[in-house]
Amino acid sequence: MILGEKMQKNIIVSCVMIATLLTACNNTSVDNTSTTNDQIELYHAFGNEKHLLVEGRTVNKSSESIVSENDSGYTNAWNALNFFQNDELKNKKVFLTIDKEKYETQSDNEGYFSFNTTLSKVHTMSYTHISLQIKNNKNSHNAQATILSSQKEMIGIISDIDDTVVVSDVPHKTELLLNTFWKNYKQREVIPTMVERFQKILAANPPTQPSRLFFISGSPKQLYSPIEKFLTYNHFPKHILILKQTHGKDKDSLSDQLAYKTKKIEALIDLYPHMKWIMFGDSGEKDLETYEGIKEKYPDKIKAYYIRNVNSKEITRIE
Repeated sequence: MILGEKMQKNIIVSCVMIATLLTACNNTSVDNTSTTNDQIELYHAFGNEKHLLVEGRTVNKSSESIVSENDSGYTNAWNALNFFQNDELKNKKVFLTIDKEKYETQSDNEGYFSFNTTLSKVHTMSYTHISLQIKNNKNSHNAQATILSSQKEMIGIISDIDDTVVVSDVPHKTELLLNTFWKNYKQREVIPTMVERFQKILAANPPTQPSRLFFISGSPKQLYSPIEKFLTYNHFPKHILILKQTHGKDKDSLSDQLAYKTKKIEALIDLYPHMKWIMFGDSGEKDLETYEGIKEKYPDKIKAYYIRNVNSKEITRIE
């Protein structure tokens, strides 16, 4: 019997939902036979002259498949499920080194770790080299931390991802699942004009300064890699990507998008008190309500926000 395309997709959606829920609820670790030597997955590293925020995970990372624009939905769904299967390294001591300063933390029982650190030295605005290392592991994870001034008045961007920069169709859950799992990052549809909008806004800042683009999404950290690759593949400016932690010691709320995004945005406002923000979101979930609340509470910090209507596709500026 040959299944119709719609029925095939429905089967895949069902399988994806069941497997993802089982993995999330049971947190089943798998023994990945193909792993890299790097056992640290870094989500972001940014701060100001005196404070640094770093989030990551200690995990035996499996090698990711090389994707193509011609990959089938079945191949994409299988590859996507692998992001939710992991062999986390629990309760590991993690060392952070920045400019010869060393700091220490410990990952939780899901492998997640964070540094929320007051630095002993004042750092200038730059992309600053950092090194992360698990205790008794000779391999280091080298990366850049984005250090931005807390004193200078510049323009910053805060943006949602789903239906703001990439077509996800969040209000229709079947289509959301298909867009997320049935397509790889090379096949996802970018929202027209968004790259150019961000580039134009950021061009108001001195060109020698680090980028001030922050993406805050309710997508889980397990999808960090395909989201980051989508943004890079579509030539978005350099950025910080902040995603939701769905389990572990410091997990975020699964259902309360307004509280989650408000908390993350307020943390940025506190970290960079002289930054003037422009925010981008969509009408699909709680972006409008979130941005209205932020604008009301911090009227002098928010220059404007833009909301994309998921039905008409129009983008409206609100000041």
